[in-house]
Amino acid sequence: MSTVLVGNLVNAPELKFTESGKEYAIFSIAVTKVKGEEKYTSFFECSAWGSLGKNLANLDKGTRILLSGEFNQRSYEDKDGNKRSSVEFKAFAGGPELTWASASVSKDA
Repeated sequence: MSTVLVGNLVNAPELKFTESGKEYAIFSIAVTKVKGEEKYTSFFECSAWGSLGKNLANLDKGTRILLSGEFNQRSYEDKDGNKRSSVEFKAFAGGPELTWASASVSKDA
């Protein structure tokens, strides 16, 4: 099931590469919901692979973005052997959110 998140980049996306050379970006976004007089902010760890990750890595901290993707949970062992789990949002599509900004789009070759 696809989910849409709209929020601000907490940090500039970091472009990384797998050992086989596949590119991906990791980043966090803050999503704020206003309910009456109160604001609630949630933070999400995100990843984007391939050209989406490469293109998102050009955006700056604070940029308001819109992402479409899904939440994935993974389990792992930490360095002390304790079982841990984390939830990450894997973006399949995204870009700048244009309600309060404008953007210039260029097509990759």
